[in-house]
Amino acid sequence: MFLILLIASMFSQGLATVSYGKDFITAFPENTGYFYPYTSSRSLRITALHNDTTFNVHFNNTQTPSSVLQSGQTVSVSFPITAEVHRLGSSSNSIRITSEKDIVVHSFSQTDATTAYNSVQSHVVQPITKLGTSYLIPSLNQSDLVQTFSGSLAPLCSQRYSSFKLIIINAEDTENTLTIFKSISGSVQEEKIKISSYQLLQMQADASLIKVESSHKVAVILTHPCLENTTSCKCNMIVNQILPAQFQGQNFVVPYIPGITQSRLLMTSNDMSASLSHNNVQLQPSPSGFLSLSDQMKSQYVKASGYVSLTLISPGLIFEVIPENMFAACYLLQFYSDTSSTKKALVIAETGSKNNVHKQNIPVTNTQWTEIIGTKYSSAEISFSEFTTVIWHPTSKIAVYLLENSGTSVYGGPAIPINTQPDEFGCVAIPGHYEVGNDRLSWAESLAHCTSLQKHLACPTSEDIQKELSGKVNGTEEEEAWIGLRRSLMTTDWYWQRQTPSTTSLPSSSVDYFYWADGHPDEKFRGLCASLLLNQDDEYKWKSAKCCEKKRPVCYKPSISFYPLTSDTTSSASLEFF
Repeated sequence: MFLILLIASMFSQGLATVSYGKDFITAFPENTGYFYPYTSSRSLRITALHNDTTFNVHFNNTQTPSSVLQSGQTVSVSFPITAEVHRLGSSSNSIRITSEKDIVVHSFSQTDATTAYNSVQSHVVQPITKLGTSYLIPSLNQSDLVQTFSGSLAPLCSQRYSSFKLIIINAEDTENTLTIFKSISGSVQEEKIKISSYQLLQMQADASLIKVESSHKVAVILTHPCLENTTSCKCNMIVNQILPAQFQGQNFVVPYIPGITQSRLLMTSNDMSASLSHNNVQLQPSPSGFLSLSDQMKSQYVKASGYVSLTLISPGLIFEVIPENMFAACYLLQFYSDTSSTKKALVIAETGSKNNVHKQNIPVTNTQWTEIIGTKYSSAEISFSEFTTVIWHPTSKIAVYLLENSGTSVYGGPAIPINTQPDEFGCVAIPGHYEVGNDRLSWAESLAHCTSLQKHLACPTSEDIQKELSGKVNGTEEEEAWIGLRRSLMTTDWYWQRQTPSTTSLPSSSVDYFYWADGHPDEKFRGLCASLLLNQDDEYKWKSAKCCEKKRPVCYKPSISFYPLTSDTTSSASLEFF
């Protein structure tokens, strides 16, 4: 009989990072061709993480018939132009997506791709579990951008298109009170506005707008319908779904964006004294608040003196920089460009394990990594032919940005984080869990017993896995439990031994990480197997022990990995919401 101490449900943990969920709300900002006649398209891509996932899309008091997806399958839902939010004020143009199981949602908007005035934008739709009631708003206006990116952006002659817009969406089925904070002439002024269930409010967002608070959860989208490029005489829409104020950090790897020659940072924080530094030199903001790095052709590490959000801004592009504390283990990438366009990911990984980054189920090879000076990280560009894929790491957390170049514009941003905890089996869709047995068995009996339960002896092959395991087991003083580590009789080397009914025997692997207690392992080779100290005071360290000793086993149920179906396997379908 086994005592189940904890089921490690990563899909109910780490909500500060992951972007899956069962309930989403969003809207399509206006995407204009800058006075030219144009056609346009708007769509949501919905990807299921589990088999037999039923979902519905709600818009304008109607909903699509229930649709069912299998794990890794994607469906594209198209919307008419009337779904775009054109006017200031409140409206019912919000779009809700509900599901019985976890899904991820990606939004895409595009004007006529056959013209020179094509305007493209995509962004991750955040689940309601990741929304909040307090948002810091980047202080942006058209004149600041024109002055900062002189020669790249042109002043717009129409007041309608000369301002950023803020779309605030009530994420709950109740009346919501919004408080809008503006800094005018050195003083903060407040305005209160009420919006109904699932209603949205669009307002102009100039540099005076600093914060939005609400009585219930809201989604906040910062957008500009048209930033004109003087060199190509075209219009770029930009969209950025702002994360709540609690999703901040102090350390950031600011990515180098391929194809972008000009970029700036904008910092927002509740801490008015917060500052940003690079290589121990404090960055000085311009009068408009923009911060620039000395070398924009490399990814660079910056530190904040307090908790802040960083927004990377370039002509036609704006997105949040992932703070180091929000790095994840696996990301879903959704591309939209045709086969002639450039599809890339910028990956930031620990230098010592950079060669263990995986795409789908194979390691990424033939990649040129660039070490980020003064950090433990390196960055690399990875090109793709697939429209949908995952990037993951088995032992450490990474950051991934996806970027597309359609020939007329560069767009993209952070990829969709799927899970936070590294797992050697892949990009986790159904997490594994640990069990500590009540019965005391030998090491060989423990291995067989775990196998009979379709599990294997726990194998903490990295520091992260050791920490995860430590948080899920407990015992009495001086109590020990078997793990899947033992010594070879032929070479005396330690190796991981795992055996499961499905594969008979997983490949034995060498040991790169150890966590021995003092005096262990016994160098006289009297202990050929390894056990885990179950007491917190002993820091859950390992001991070498005789394999015939009787101890409780720690069994692990392997996780089930998620791999999206690629275009080659006819993974996607489409629905039209008309």
